[in-house]
Amino acid sequence: MASVNQRINEFLDYYLNLNEPQYAVLLSGKWGSGKTFFINKFKEKNKSRYKFIHISLFGLKAKDDIHKQVIFKLFGSQSNAVSTTIDIAGKLIKGFLNKYTGVNITLADIPIDIALKRESDQKVIFIFDDIERIDTGIKEVLGYINVLVEELNQKVILLANEDEINKQEYNDFKEKTIGKTFQIEQDFDTAFSSFLNELKNTKEILQHNQFVIKSVYETAGYNNLRSLRQGLLDLDRLINCFEPEFKNHAELMTEIIQIFFVFTFEIKSGKLDIQTLQEMTMLRVGRMLNEEKSDDELTPIEKVFHKYSFLSYELLLSMESWIDLFTLGILASERITGDLNRSRYFFREKREEWINLWYFRELEEEEFQEALKCTLDKLEQNEYSNPEIVMHITGILLRLSVNGLYQDTEADIVQTMKAYIDRNRKKWDDIYAIDDFGIEYSAFGLGYCSEETDEFKEVKNYLLEKAKETIYEDLSVQSEKLLKHLKENNISMFMEMLSETRTHILYRLPVFQNLNPHDFVEALHHVKNQHFRNVVKTLLIRYDQVGWGVYFPLLEELSFWERVCKIIRDEIEDKLINIKVTWLKYLNQSIEEKIIQKIEKQLEHI
Repeated sequence: MASVNQRINEFLDYYLNLNEPQYAVLLSGKWGSGKTFFINKFKEKNKSRYKFIHISLFGLKAKDDIHKQVIFKLFGSQSNAVSTTIDIAGKLIKGFLNKYTGVNITLADIPIDIALKRESDQKVIFIFDDIERIDTGIKEVLGYINVLVEELNQKVILLANEDEINKQEYNDFKEKTIGKTFQIEQDFDTAFSSFLNELKNTKEILQHNQFVIKSVYETAGYNNLRSLRQGLLDLDRLINCFEPEFKNHAELMTEIIQIFFVFTFEIKSGKLDIQTLQEMTMLRVGRMLNEEKSDDELTPIEKVFHKYSFLSYELLLSMESWIDLFTLGILASERITGDLNRSRYFFREKREEWINLWYFRELEEEEFQEALKCTLDKLEQNEYSNPEIVMHITGILLRLSVNGLYQDTEADIVQTMKAYIDRNRKKWDDIYAIDDFGIEYSAFGLGYCSEETDEFKEVKNYLLEKAKETIYEDLSVQSEKLLKHLKENNISMFMEMLSETRTHILYRLPVFQNLNPHDFVEALHHVKNQHFRNVVKTLLIRYDQVGWGVYFPLLEELSFWERVCKIIRDEIEDKLINIKVTWLKYLNQSIEEKIIQKIEKQLEHI
């Protein structure tokens, strides 16, 4: 089948064979419509017959800017530099020019008509791109192009989005200089085939899904081939990190390709911010799609799901994986493998019993009974050591009870799960990772069942309460670790324990309240002077956010720091000045001005 732009190819062949057309040809289209793709293919086809001088006018302000680039490219240089390169190119060209002029001139002085007298059988064709992006001086730049066309009888092809050109100065130029205008048409199939040849790992998979990608592309209505190319390159990288069993699963690959390009086109067109997906879960989407709303009432995410009717409420990869990919370009291979193993395509094979129960509607009766028995047995034997799994099981059992598939009542389930939390909360290694964000929406790429119910919220709140109790009970142990790190000059561990990370949340808990102030000051004497600045900095950073009305538990440490300051003042009052004393004075002043005063100010607001 002929390309949709075949008539443009045919006319350009005709135009380039004219002796002195004395007009330019304009190829117009929006950004990403395929102008560059089209002209590059045309150049490739004709590179043996013509020397193409292809120059972007983006940011150019005067004809001298164009002229320098024209001279460079006429003589085979791809550089755009205008300093040392000019001198070098000037020396290379002088000998050639002397044949015609008999004088030595610099590169900037080389007339275009002299430069065009090259010893080459190739005819020169000028291509000027991005006319609409000329910063200033469009009249002067267009005047230079006009000289090429009218006075020097050169053949010129212009690329632009004509709708965005400054019409006042451009119209006169167009009427006088442009003899033919073509609108570049989207040529998805040709572009897709060309883009596939750039891929390293997934050409066959994506070729097999060309119709699927084209369908998403057309539904998106964004019509940007550059975004298609970028998306294919990114998808090639994503699929390359998949395990072979995933790549070989045709249905899985088709669905993940659909989801990927939905996000790609909606994000690049500015209709969707991937960060808004952070609060979404599959179950929330499922409920959302059943809500009656007018078009004006739909959120950006709701519009996406309504626009793409084929989009499932299960997004295969977790929100965390999608967000990392689209915002940071991060491929967390291990997490992605886990996401896909937990998808509906592989959950049976992996036999994670509680995940099987999450998909209970897709199980055969024997599979369901086996998964339920295994889950209940593990609960009885206290084998679940992850609090997020405990919350998943809570939601699943509540959902099964409502559907008559589990004999215990909702009240029974609440009591069972509370008892499980009581028995196991001190065994959980990641107890410090539990907070409102950690169990609010989803975990392991799956939304919590029954999260909207009072019973689920009751268990969740109980878990948060017991987690807090466990953490506070453990604070004295953590306090001693901090003291030990100071005494041993293990300042990196001291800093890490107080840093704002998910595994260490001491930065917002009153860990110092459990320390004896005298023991803390005594430990400071063990800190080497070269490390003291980092100790002070770490302490001050810890209280940066207190003034913003958060981290209220740190307010409990006021009396500790007041006593520390008094101890330091008493210690250094009669001592001779030395480096350690200087550091202690600096610490004392910092505590008073940037910790105590901040806490006191916040307490006044409360």
